[in-house]
Amino acid sequence: EDGPGPNCKHLAFDLKGGPKSPWNDKVIGLLLEELQRRGDQESWPFRRSEAYFKEVLQDRYKRLRTVWMAAQPKVTAKGGLETPEEVEQRLITKKDEALKVTRQTTRRKNTDGNEEDLPAWQWLQRLVRTLGEGGMSSEESDVKNDIETVLRVKNMTWRRAIERELDIINHQRMVDDDIF
Repeated sequence: EDGPGPNCKHLAFDLKGGPKSPWNDKVIGLLLEELQRRGDQESWPFRRSEAYFKEVLQDRYKRLRTVWMAAQPKVTAKGGLETPEEVEQRLITKKDEALKVTRQTTRRKNTDGNEEDLPAWQWLQRLVRTLGEGGMSSEESDVKNDIETVLRVKNMTWRRAIERELDIINHQRMVDDDIF
């Protein structure tokens, strides 16, 4: 409290204190001055208020402190403190659980809306397999040996009834070519 305060060359937060402790307030003030100095020196294309940068720095401190607090040894069931290996294992397990939940949530989001479409896509897949290459029209031109091959679309009467469905397949192939 009566010492020289934070060292500009080796800034360190007081992680046991809050973001508004005198020490951390001074560290955030020094970081804020450095941000403003660099912004002026490097001619950043945007200008932000001091309050904006202070809020960003305080938010970063809070996230840092949350990570630091989680990495502190906890009291075990036997009443002792965790060893560094136990802390590491706890953090890895917690991270793995969070990743598992994220994967499950993503999978649910990706499959919930598509389950209704599944029968339609299965029908379209059977249709394309039944038609084979000859059933699909080719509207692309190809150039081989300086001879231009022009492919013409053949209007087949039975094809008119499913043209909309085939257009859906062509459109989906263009949107997401990894699907096929």
